[in-house]
Amino acid sequence: MRYPAWLAALLLLAGCFGGDAKGTSKLTLKDSFWDRVNVQVVITKSSDCESRGPEFVGQQEFVLVKDRSRTIVAPEGSSVCWRKDRNPGNAAPGAWSGWSRAILFPGEDTETEI
Repeated sequence: MRYPAWLAALLLLAGCFGGDAKGTSKLTLKDSFWDRVNVQVVITKSSDCESRGPEFVGQQEFVLVKDRSRTIVAPEGSSVCWRKDRNPGNAAPGAWSGWSRAILFPGEDTETEI
């Protein structure tokens, strides 16, 4: 599925401005346990992390290494869902854990372990 280029640009710009931008919040995901873990993040205004309907904002996939973190910037009214490799020590493509979810409030900065 292809997403408009403007959506990718918007998400990139949102990341550049950080949580100080009016109407955004930040969630920092930290990895204190695994040497390397794949993470999938979905930003959505839906209560369903799997939904890619009109309330879907964006998605990211990245790798976290031990003792590192990644900050996700989300627009007002959205939440951040994330999941990781089901077995980080022996990762298999597409084998994800269940979703975790953070409901964020404008200007709020939150940190959590994955």
